[in-house]
Amino acid sequence: MEKIQITINSQIRLVLVSLCLVAIIFVAIYFNYYRGIDVVYTHFFYVAIIMVGLWFKRYVIHLAILLGVFHIILDYLSNGYLLPAPILRGCIFLFVAIVMYLLITRLESTHENLDRILKSVGDGIIVVDLDKRVTMLNMVAEDLTGWSFTEARGKIFNEVFDLAHENPEYYVLNPVDEVMRTDKPFELTNHAVITSRNGIKVYIEDSATPVKDSEGNTTGVVLIFRDVSERKAQNAKIEYLSFHDQLTGLYNRRYYEEARERFEDGSQYPLSIIMGDVNGLKMTNDAFGHLAGDSLLIAASQVLTHCCRSTDVVVRWGGDEFVMLLPNTDEETVKKRMSNMIDAVVSCKVDQGILSISFGWATKHSKTEPFTELFKKAESMMYKNKLKMKSEVRQNTIQSIMYTLYEKSAVEKIHAERVCYYCMRIAKEMNMKEIELEQLRWTGMLHDIGKVTIDKEILEKKGELTPEEWNVIKKHPETGYHIINSAPEMVGIATAILCHHERWDGKGYPKGLVGEEIPILSRIMAVGASYDTILSERTYKKAKTKSEALQELQNYAGTQFDPQIVSLFVNRVANTL
Repeated sequence: MEKIQITINSQIRLVLVSLCLVAIIFVAIYFNYYRGIDVVYTHFFYVAIIMVGLWFKRYVIHLAILLGVFHIILDYLSNGYLLPAPILRGCIFLFVAIVMYLLITRLESTHENLDRILKSVGDGIIVVDLDKRVTMLNMVAEDLTGWSFTEARGKIFNEVFDLAHENPEYYVLNPVDEVMRTDKPFELTNHAVITSRNGIKVYIEDSATPVKDSEGNTTGVVLIFRDVSERKAQNAKIEYLSFHDQLTGLYNRRYYEEARERFEDGSQYPLSIIMGDVNGLKMTNDAFGHLAGDSLLIAASQVLTHCCRSTDVVVRWGGDEFVMLLPNTDEETVKKRMSNMIDAVVSCKVDQGILSISFGWATKHSKTEPFTELFKKAESMMYKNKLKMKSEVRQNTIQSIMYTLYEKSAVEKIHAERVCYYCMRIAKEMNMKEIELEQLRWTGMLHDIGKVTIDKEILEKKGELTPEEWNVIKKHPETGYHIINSAPEMVGIATAILCHHERWDGKGYPKGLVGEEIPILSRIMAVGASYDTILSERTYKKAKTKSEALQELQNYAGTQFDPQIVSLFVNRVANTL
């Protein structure tokens, strides 16, 4: 449509210029040739030059040359010879045409630069007239509104710029209306949304300013707006992270402080608090890695959230601890809520490890009760319950770890049972105390617990291990030590596991201990474990006979093994097996 309109305008201008030239030529012939006047009619030539200069700039110099030559020829025909005056006037025609050409070129260049700047600026720009009809859109405005300039020109502003509040329940002021009402700039920066012609919603900031002419009269309004959707999303993300725990999605301690102050106004009493601490998280991290520990925390957060109301505040306090604020909740209700949480935790299944949480609670009824005391009561109860559950949780977690290891390699279960049996037989012959026997029994069953972190492909590999694979295998005593060393009563067992691959001659690992520097439980373990390994068939070797196994132990007595323990095993234990 725009191209058609431009074509029509050009045709009208061309007709007017043509009629003007025809009229001027007749006037020139009449005055110069018939009346002998060669000055007055040349003034009409400037009319044609100006018209062509304004409408057809590129042809103005050609026209000036044409009219100058025409005047010189006409004057020559009327006088019979050339006069300087016609030549001078022809030069003046040319000079005026050149000046017009340069001025119009400069003006067009300035206009094009301004138009290019408006179209390429990073903000959307819409200009409307006093009838609120669109007179200009730049490229950014076209992209954001979905309207092209050709389609939008002449349209009512509100039709092109579909403005609303981000919340449908609220109203947002129209910037163009406000500028026309006040004749002052107007800025709108919060919660404004436009819907494009394609139905896409865009968050924007905008400002509108009146357009003034040279006399200060308002001729329209220019609206400048920008897409802030990405910035708004980023701000929302930052705000979310400032109040939420990144791993679990629960509220964090910062939000807890704000919620606590809000609840303490007294309108939501009785106010109860529940504290929870995930049991055995360190052991799970050591055995299965921190990703498994993270999964345990996520599972705990989901259980707690499910058991709470929408008005409750569930917070990850830090590490393995959680806090729940329960407004309008008395003692009986909080007890029931905590009981539900315990049941939900017990029934929750996780891929690795076990989920166990110790809880504590407290309730306040008035502002006179300090909130710090409420927190301390809940925390104290939680730690008491944690202490009661500690042994059971540790045992269950260890069973879960060993079950995972046995799933990787069934041989490990049989090996652990046999090693435990051999070691207990040796210890009884040595008349060890009951407490040492119990520690040895646990050491025998758990000495290879660190292998839970090793890939099944390495554990069950046929043939010799590569140096890299062997280095992985050699780390299992240290891993086992970290898994088991979770309580003071487990230190002896953990130490025995750490040292069960040490050698009597100091060439073992991981610490290179020599002789009696090696714990007695580890020295017994070394004999019992090696004996079972020699007798057993593996993917990388065949089983040997009992006599061959005993001979191999004797061969390495004093280098790999404690010679006294080997002697005791060979002479007093082996013959009864």
